[in-house]
Amino acid sequence: MEKNGIVRKVDGLGRIVIPREFRKLHKIALGDPMEISCLDSGEIVLRKLDMTLALRELAMPVLPELARVAGVGILLCGRSEWLGGCGEGTERFSGALPEAAVRGMEERKGFCLDICGGVYFEPIAGDADVFGALCAYPANAPVAALRPAAAVLGGALQKF
Repeated sequence: MEKNGIVRKVDGLGRIVIPREFRKLHKIALGDPMEISCLDSGEIVLRKLDMTLALRELAMPVLPELARVAGVGILLCGRSEWLGGCGEGTERFSGALPEAAVRGMEERKGFCLDICGGVYFEPIAGDADVFGALCAYPANAPVAALRPAAAVLGGALQKF
């Protein structure tokens, strides 16, 4: 384990401040989930949780059934990138999300964007955070199945 020579004291509530430089270097944002574990040697390890992996593991098995029920391509995205899809035309979606999609998910309401012929986004959100979105392509398709599926996924991810 690499050592970085910054010493911090624990405050009266048991909190330790992570220095700004470390937060920037490791892309730790306000509200990011962190795991604290103790090793047998007495060391305390703080690790940023990757919710994208948990989202992918939970949602990817559901996508084929959603695509079959909706009759359209169904996509999964995290907070900043496309994670996968199922159905015709979904292979076009990879890499980073458009900035408008990132901003739209923060509103926690379904919305459409005019990308690749139109995509409908249904945010996957828990009580305190947005984890990503289920998307339908093309956007004019019936998307009634997306809202309950996104709500179930958001509730499951909230428990992490």
